[in-house]
Amino acid sequence: MRPLLILIALVLQSLALSAQPDNRLSLGAERLDWPEVRAFVGTYEDVTRDADLGDAIGAEYRPVDGETVDFGYTKSVIWLRLRIENAQRRDTWRLSVRENFFQIYEVYRVDPDGTVTVLDNQGPLTPFAGRSVAYPELTTEFELPQGAATDLYIRFWSGGSSELSFSLMTVQAFNDWSAGKTARNFVYYGIGLFLVAAAVVCYLVTWRGVFLAYSIYALFGTLFVMHGDGNTFKYLWPERPLLNDNASAFIGAGLVVFGANFARVFLQTRQRHPVMDKVLIAVMAMTLAILASGLFVDMQIVKRLLILASLIGIITFVVSGLVAARTRFREVRFYVLAWAGAVVSSGIMNLRHWLGIEIPEEVQFNSMRIVLIMDAVLMGLAILDRFNQLRAARQEALELSLSEAQRNVALSARMAELETDFELLQDLTRTREQSLADTAHDLRQPLHALRLNVRRMMNREGRGAVDATEVEETFAYLEGLVATGLETVERADASGASRPAEDAPTDVGEVLGSVAEMFAPDAEAKGLTLRHVATGATTRVPPLAMMRMVTNLVSNAVKYTETGGVLLGVRRHGGTTRIEVHDTGPGLGAGGLAAALPRHARHSDIEGSGLGLDIVRQLAEAHGCGFGYRARPYGCVFYIDLP
Repeated sequence: MRPLLILIALVLQSLALSAQPDNRLSLGAERLDWPEVRAFVGTYEDVTRDADLGDAIGAEYRPVDGETVDFGYTKSVIWLRLRIENAQRRDTWRLSVRENFFQIYEVYRVDPDGTVTVLDNQGPLTPFAGRSVAYPELTTEFELPQGAATDLYIRFWSGGSSELSFSLMTVQAFNDWSAGKTARNFVYYGIGLFLVAAAVVCYLVTWRGVFLAYSIYALFGTLFVMHGDGNTFKYLWPERPLLNDNASAFIGAGLVVFGANFARVFLQTRQRHPVMDKVLIAVMAMTLAILASGLFVDMQIVKRLLILASLIGIITFVVSGLVAARTRFREVRFYVLAWAGAVVSSGIMNLRHWLGIEIPEEVQFNSMRIVLIMDAVLMGLAILDRFNQLRAARQEALELSLSEAQRNVALSARMAELETDFELLQDLTRTREQSLADTAHDLRQPLHALRLNVRRMMNREGRGAVDATEVEETFAYLEGLVATGLETVERADASGASRPAEDAPTDVGEVLGSVAEMFAPDAEAKGLTLRHVATGATTRVPPLAMMRMVTNLVSNAVKYTETGGVLLGVRRHGGTTRIEVHDTGPGLGAGGLAAALPRHARHSDIEGSGLGLDIVRQLAEAHGCGFGYRARPYGCVFYIDLP
């Protein structure tokens, strides 16, 4: 089959050569770039996509119409023919195409004697390692002795734009040229990756979202440049040619989406410019929708639409920056400048791919490299500029607030003096009112008990004669209570605070007995038992203070207990003497003692002033006593720990 193919090719070639002039490119220099090669290149469009080499040899070739070979976004397979002869002593040459990937890329050499050599044969599934020359751009090596002639046939289809140009170089010239180009490319990549790394570090240090948004955008910008140069296929996914074929769409879409996200975060459009924020979100949604449409339509259409979407997006970014610049130009000036430069590069691509204006591919790629790197640098400067402006505004506001604070210090001091004097007056009034209220509260029950005893003495009623000693003790308690209340008021008038009386030994048992006798009539009237356990304990707490505390506790116990009784006694607790009042009443409920302590606090519907427990607390604190409460299954226990 192969000899037959060669024979057919030779016959067709002979016919073609006889019908066409011998227009050969002389390899008279070690490097021939596209402008020198273009006039010797013929083109043939295979609309059927079925033409083989034999068909291509016999086809009619047309000269290149424009600056480059370009059939637009076509489904046709394109054939190129270049007829050359070697005028150099160098035998090894390289054909270097300005593209990083084609879904179909085949190179054939057909010598005058009819010999056919397949120099390159790459398909959509060819990994990077399958290339004849391991270079990011498509490069084919061939041998051509000095003085020899041959025809090169190139068959290709891109899956996107069909634009193509190439150069012919010796191996040494190619190595020199590629080394310089690689060095320049990696300078661009280094700048981009440095900015990405710096933004990530700033984000980890400050946790500000603008740095994260910028780092992602700068990463996609760097990937876009790398992919245009072919280095993503060489270094990132060399075994995935299908991914590489569509990576330009994914990376381009990501550049627009994350560029819009950076614009939203940097300009704070959500808070400051809600309308522009919605427009930016619409750009993101439009770009993602175009990318997703690749599941249903040809990727050629998707790639072309994404080029237009990038221009729309970048114009939107500029407009949003101008909107923000109306009120805060110094914060966004670098941002606007950066995106304005990006409009130029995107505009060049759209002029080429949508309007068909012939712009060399090298110009397009160089503009993208320069603009994207400058864009990334200017965006970084924009972030720094914004923070500097915010810092300056914050400093100005701080100085203004400092002067205002100094002006208000004097007013605050005068106000504090007035408030202190006012609080002192309130304390004096409150102390007087509180002392009178406490005294009145503590007088109420003894007076009631005294009234009952005196009435019984006068009428000789009840359960026998009333002991005169009991009445005398009650009178003494009331007189002492009144005297203490008056003394407290006088002290409040003189100094604004009350002072406790001098400590003196007190017989605890005598006080408890007096209180028990005082409340015996009330307990008996309610059908309750009131018992107290005799004790010989003594304390330094003044008798009147201790009697007031116990009286309030016993009064509450009798008042709130409906059935059962009240027990009053003393026990040792640790290193202290503890007075306990037990009752079979309902207790204080869920709130406990803390809820019942505030003055006028009520925890039932029974009539009362709500002062008793607060009086006990104040007296306990004043004399160094502990005061507490425990709930019991049968009722509750209030206790006072004597020092």
